[in-house]
Amino acid sequence: MGLSITSASRARSALRRARANPEVLALAGLLLVGVLLRVYFTIEWRPAITGYSDSGIYFQDAQTGPFADPFRTVGYGMFLSVLHAVTPHLLLVTFAQHVIGLATGVLLFLIVRRAGGPVWLGLVPAAFLILSGDQLFLEHAALTETLFTFLVTLAIYGAVRGSGGAVLWAALAGVSAGLSVTVRETGLVLAPIFVLWLVFANRRPTRRTLIQGAVALAATLIVLGGYAGWRSADTGLSGLTTNDAWNLYGRVAPFADCTKFVAPTGTEQLCESTPPETRANDNAYIFNPTSPAQQMFGPPYYVSAVPDAMGKLRSWSLAAIRGQPLDYLSAVGDDLVRLIDTNHPSKGDLSADDFIAFLLGGPDMRSGRNDFVAYWQGRLYPHDHLQRGNMGVLKGYEKTTRVDGVLMAVLLVLMLASIWIVPGPARSVARLLAAVATALLVGPILTKGYDFRFTVPAIGSLSAAAALGGWGVSAWWRRRSGASTRGLPSTSSREPAAPAGSGPL
Repeated sequence: MGLSITSASRARSALRRARANPEVLALAGLLLVGVLLRVYFTIEWRPAITGYSDSGIYFQDAQTGPFADPFRTVGYGMFLSVLHAVTPHLLLVTFAQHVIGLATGVLLFLIVRRAGGPVWLGLVPAAFLILSGDQLFLEHAALTETLFTFLVTLAIYGAVRGSGGAVLWAALAGVSAGLSVTVRETGLVLAPIFVLWLVFANRRPTRRTLIQGAVALAATLIVLGGYAGWRSADTGLSGLTTNDAWNLYGRVAPFADCTKFVAPTGTEQLCESTPPETRANDNAYIFNPTSPAQQMFGPPYYVSAVPDAMGKLRSWSLAAIRGQPLDYLSAVGDDLVRLIDTNHPSKGDLSADDFIAFLLGGPDMRSGRNDFVAYWQGRLYPHDHLQRGNMGVLKGYEKTTRVDGVLMAVLLVLMLASIWIVPGPARSVARLLAAVATALLVGPILTKGYDFRFTVPAIGSLSAAAALGGWGVSAWWRRRSGASTRGLPSTSSREPAAPAGSGPL
């Protein structure tokens, strides 16, 4: 009898909490739908999607050693190695990435909630990430994006908490930013964003914000220094990667014309007689054996025997940009258009449709075979059995929920508006989110070229900034229409807007 009374009391207490926090109940509903989507995906296709060639490189990293690839940072290979030590089955990687993806959605909810404003606003970016078909496909693929997105979002959360709290949160932001660089080198541009935001979060630096920025910077440098030191001890190579100049070369080579600039001494062989307008995209110049750079320096997945090969490749690429600034800006502009229209002609890489086809179908986008990936997958996970079901429903879902076209344009406009129009302390958080989203979207285009795969990690921070921007536009419109301050949606009926970094969450 006593147990029955206690159970009933707990049920009533839970019901009261749910009524007092309907946004938390809604988040739980989103998570439930997200779990069901991921379970359905796993039933149809398991243990993971491995058609994309990079999966083979990550399997090789995990199988042969932590620093097998001189072209990329190899934190994801280390992640695979840790999970492999738990159980040598790829399905654990897929499960872990689905959990990480759902956790990223929760972090976005908490980030926007702490910014201040309507208590439900954080549901917007949480829904974008948890229900995104592209996010779902990448969580199910043996690729870096899910882990990278989580680490970037965790760094944002640490920075937002650190701006009004203990320096340990700033340290978390720095560690997460550093780890994100080991997973994708794109994270390098994010590290200074977090440090500068912590220093200037309250507009003017104070002793406290300077300490927080210094702690975040030190934490990032410790992580990156530890990675570089480990790599040097293991391989004798310095830096985070050896062949990073290939990316800039891939950005520049499709339009470079040596009649318009002077090639640095020793790089003349990189000049082509093929008219730029007939040249292939960026990846062809990096990975195709006919690439002038491959013929001169060897392929990007080996350390070149040519002394200072990457220095020469970088100097040639920079000379091309200086000599053809308008051509560079034109190439960048074409790729920026592809953020909205993924099929717009450019010298960039895969469109959204092509990327999904590559994931599922392999290099020929039809057969589902990728011999390179299959070889390394068989060595790392020899006991896995493949299950490939009907992906028609999931492919249709991905296309329906894809962030491009009008939806992307609206999100970009609201993100830009958030920088100025969000009321109160939430504006500072909106600026951090907008800076991160812009870096994730534009950074790869400036330094390598467009690839739809690179846009997906920006969905979380972009939708969070856009949610705050939409709230700011609504508040501005209501003020303009003569609404009273009490009628503005800047607070809820039960909780006033809080400055960034305050509150219990």
